[in-house]
Amino acid sequence: MILKGNKNYSLRVRFALGFGVLFTVFLASTLIFIYIMFAKFRKNEFYTRLHDRGQAFYKMVIDEDRIDNQQMHLIEKKLFSSGITPRIRVMIFSDTSVIYSPTNNKTSLYDPVLFADVRKKKQVVTAKGDEEIIASFKEFNGQHFYVVVAGYDQWGKTKLDFLKWLMIAVYVSGLLIGWVAIFFFVKRAIKPLAVLKDNLNNITHNNLHIRLPETGQGEEVNSLSANFNQMLSRLEQSFSFQRDFVHYASHELRTPLTAMVNLTESAVNNKTSNGQSEDIFKQLLSQQKRLADITNSLLLISDQKVSGNGQAYPMVRLDEIIFRSVDITKDLFPDADITVNIEGNPSNESFLLIHANEPLMLMAFNNLLKNALQYSTDRRVKVVVGVNHNYKEIRFINSGNYFTNEDKSKMFTPFYRGSNANRIKGHGLGLPLVKQIIQLHSAAIRYTYEKDANVFTISFY
Repeated sequence: MILKGNKNYSLRVRFALGFGVLFTVFLASTLIFIYIMFAKFRKNEFYTRLHDRGQAFYKMVIDEDRIDNQQMHLIEKKLFSSGITPRIRVMIFSDTSVIYSPTNNKTSLYDPVLFADVRKKKQVVTAKGDEEIIASFKEFNGQHFYVVVAGYDQWGKTKLDFLKWLMIAVYVSGLLIGWVAIFFFVKRAIKPLAVLKDNLNNITHNNLHIRLPETGQGEEVNSLSANFNQMLSRLEQSFSFQRDFVHYASHELRTPLTAMVNLTESAVNNKTSNGQSEDIFKQLLSQQKRLADITNSLLLISDQKVSGNGQAYPMVRLDEIIFRSVDITKDLFPDADITVNIEGNPSNESFLLIHANEPLMLMAFNNLLKNALQYSTDRRVKVVVGVNHNYKEIRFINSGNYFTNEDKSKMFTPFYRGSNANRIKGHGLGLPLVKQIIQLHSAAIRYTYEKDANVFTISFY
C-alpha cells in the first residue's frame, strides 16, 4: 500500500519494504501462533489437573468407605501447605445436598443450570470470573453425584504473562535486527544492478564498442549483461552501417549530380550545334540512368520494412528465373559464354520450387552474373543448380583473380570496391544488394575460391 501511491521508489527501497513487510507479518504471525498454542496447552493441562483432583476426592469420599470430611480437610490442608495445585477447591453434591466442600469455601459451586447440563453431557468445562471449572456426573449405588472442581491457575497464567512479555520483546528486537539485516541484504543483492546501471550510463552512441562484464555478478545479472552486449553489438553494426551508408551514398550521388550540373551549365553557357546538343543529352541521359540505378539500389538496401520471412512469398520455379536471368545478361553481354547445369533430381518439379519475390530474385541473379562476367578473365560463367528433397543450391563460378582477405571481409559492404575493380565501372552496390535480397528470402550467400575460380553460392533453406 505504501508503494501504490508513489511509483518513483528505487528498486532497492521496493525490495527492502517488500521483504520487511513480509518479515514483519511472518514474525508477528509466528509469535501469535506460539502464544495461542501455549495458552491452549495451559488451559487443557489445567483442566486435566482439575479433573484428576475431582476424581481423586470422589474416590476417597464415595468409593473408599466414605472417608469423613475431617480426614478430607486434613488431606486438603496438607496438599495446600505443600504448594501442590494451590487455589483448587472441590465440592461433591448428591443431587442438591453437599457431600463434601473445602474448609476455605467462600462461594458455593452449586448451579442448577450447570448440573442439568452436566447430567446430559456427563462432563462440562466452563469458567466463572477468574476461575476455571470442570463438572462431572457420577452414579454410585443408585445415587447421583456431581463433582465440581474450580481453581485459578496461578502458575500457568504467570508463565503465560511471562511468555507474552517475552514475545513482545522478541518481536520488537526481531523487527529492529530483521529490518537492518534486510536493508543490508537487499543493498548487497542489488549492488550488481547498481553497477550495471552505472556502466549503462557510461555508454553512448560514441562508444558502442564498450562491453559489460558477464561474470562475477550473479547468474541473472550475468545473463542480462550478455543479452545487453549482444544488443550493443547489433547497435554498433547498425550505427556503423548507417555511418558508412551516409558517407558512401553522399559520395556516389555527388558524382552523377556534379556531372549533370556541369553538362547543363555547358549547354546553357555555350552555343552548341545540334550534334553537340545530342551528345550532351545522351550524356545527361546516361548520368540520369546512373543516378536512378544508384537511387534504386540504395532504397532496396536501406529498406527495413520488408519481412525476412521467405515463406511469405509465392512459389516460383528456380530454373525458370535462372534461365530468364541468363537471357537478360546475354543481351547486355553478347560475347558472354554462360552455361547452366542442373544437378541432383531435377525431374521432380517440386524440388525446383522456392518461395520468392520473382523480380527481386531476378535482380539478384542478374547482378551476380554481371559481376562474374565483369571480373572474369575469359568472359565465361558457369551456373550450377543443385536440387534435392532437402536442399536447393546455386553456384556462380567464374575464373578470376583471388580476393584478398580485406576484399572478402568487405565485399558485401555498400560502395566498397575491391582492389581489382579499378578498370571496371560500378558503384559498389551490386553484391550488397544481392545479399539484402537473399536475406529477405531467408537464404544465405557465401564466397569461396576453388580450383582457381571464384564461387558465389546461394543456399535456400
